[in-house]
Amino acid sequence: MKSLTTALIVCLFGYVYSALSVQQFVDKMLSNTQNKEQLVESNPELVNHVYRYFQEVYPRQDSGRMIDFKASQRVEIFKSNLKYVIRHNEDPSSTFKLKINKFSDWTDEERDRLRSKMHAQPNSKKQSTELRSRAVIPPEYDWTNQTRVPGAVTPVKNQHHCGSCYAFGFVGGLEKTYAEIYKESGPLSPQQIIDCSGQGGCDGGSFVGSFYYLQRNHYKLNLEKDYPQPANAAQKQKSEDEEFMKKIVYEQGPVVVSFDCGERTGNDTILREVSQKFDHYASGIFDVPGCPAYRNLNHNPVVVG
Repeated sequence: MKSLTTALIVCLFGYVYSALSVQQFVDKMLSNTQNKEQLVESNPELVNHVYRYFQEVYPRQDSGRMIDFKASQRVEIFKSNLKYVIRHNEDPSSTFKLKINKFSDWTDEERDRLRSKMHAQPNSKKQSTELRSRAVIPPEYDWTNQTRVPGAVTPVKNQHHCGSCYAFGFVGGLEKTYAEIYKESGPLSPQQIIDCSGQGGCDGGSFVGSFYYLQRNHYKLNLEKDYPQPANAAQKQKSEDEEFMKKIVYEQGPVVVSFDCGERTGNDTILREVSQKFDHYASGIFDVPGCPAYRNLNHNPVVVG
């Protein structure tokens, strides 16, 4: 009878927690703990328990880009990142939050392989006042929660083990325009850019190369559902002026940006810190003190608000 009761408790426990993200699972388990980081450091059973849940949420997939590591080494990487996330989220001065995600047991080398090899150059020129409209720009605007253009922003895509953020960022920036012009909203296919634009595939590319392909293809891209993973582009704005970018986002739609998300395998401690935080970013205003304005532009997120 005791074993049956235990089994029922385990089943119920699994059912209750199955809908939680890994971070929610961690927060719930440590909700009544004062020194969370110390508990994680001193309790290997707790870490193993959380890691097993992590593996259920993010089952390991075979990939040529993953390094063959022992399970115990993966657990140690996970433990280190878990402590890091806890420490950051308990810092009252931070402007953003971190969370455990699918990269939390990846090695430094594996993470750096996802960074694209880009060739973007900084542009310090400010936009002239003639280009600026006189429209009143609200202090906050979010294209993911608007009705001006249905389908302007689609759910976040997963590039998996492919260094192809240039393609994902490029199509993400086009989706609002496609929804306006072609009246067929939905995620566009980054895989088409990866396969057909003649660039580096999973080893990197650029917006320029992607745009040239779009021109050659008569400004048409397949939807992701038609070309799954295994445009008003007449004006290009490139500026360090965040006020101008705010106007462009509000008046024209989501904007693709080049971003230095750090590097894990270099010797620069600031860039390692940037990478550690970026890889576990959850929400808020991403701001890492000391990060250089331009160093190594290696990722392409889409600003949607």
